[in-house]
Amino acid sequence: MSPRWPRSAVHASAVLAAWERAAGTAGHERALALLDPADADPDRPLGARDADLLVVLRDVRGPDLDALATCPACGTTLEVHLPVDDLRAGYVGPGPAGALAGGGALVTVAIGAVVVRVRPPATADLLAVSHLPTVAAARAALLARCVLDVTPAGAVLTDDVVAEVGRRLEESDPLVDVRVRVVCAECGHAWAALLDVPELVWAQVSGVGRRLLREVDVLARRYGWSEGDILALSEERRRAYLDLP
Repeated sequence: MSPRWPRSAVHASAVLAAWERAAGTAGHERALALLDPADADPDRPLGARDADLLVVLRDVRGPDLDALATCPACGTTLEVHLPVDDLRAGYVGPGPAGALAGGGALVTVAIGAVVVRVRPPATADLLAVSHLPTVAAARAALLARCVLDVTPAGAVLTDDVVAEVGRRLEESDPLVDVRVRVVCAECGHAWAALLDVPELVWAQVSGVGRRLLREVDVLARRYGWSEGDILALSEERRRAYLDLP
């Protein structure tokens, strides 16, 4: 996915369009809504989806972002620097062998006499199991959807096999489980903080989108311009008009 939102007149309209698509959704539906419709394929692997979401994040906020994390040891709120391109660098896309359309790769796990071949989960899989009453039931249903074949046929997947499948899937695509190393400046505790890419992108798109709406409101009242006219201005020109006495 190439950058679709250059910082120009198109940028403001694209941010508001993404905000509008995603505002009435939640969870994994929102993750898809944040993407350009051309990229919002629910059957693409989660890593490929989140790699595209990081492109959206970079286009909205630039290559660097500061986020907040809470130390689990002392409760201090910390500011964490996130180089967006470095996060996305963990996603290398499909390789030449065992590749899937849209990114990701098949994983084969062999433990003892059991061999299982699995594809990476996609947004459609998570949406399909989201109604189940327990986490255990959802995990079992998700695994059943992603397993392509088991040898010998009908073999029971033991806990060891299931755990190894999960480990190999995470290993094959680092964006499935994004962790950021954080060290607390107050107590020195270090931990790997989980980064929820869709929620992070939504927070930024929502914040920028609402700021743009406020700017449109102020400039429309002041000058009588239409929303389209205001969004067609560059960010620098909009701010210059807003700063006028």
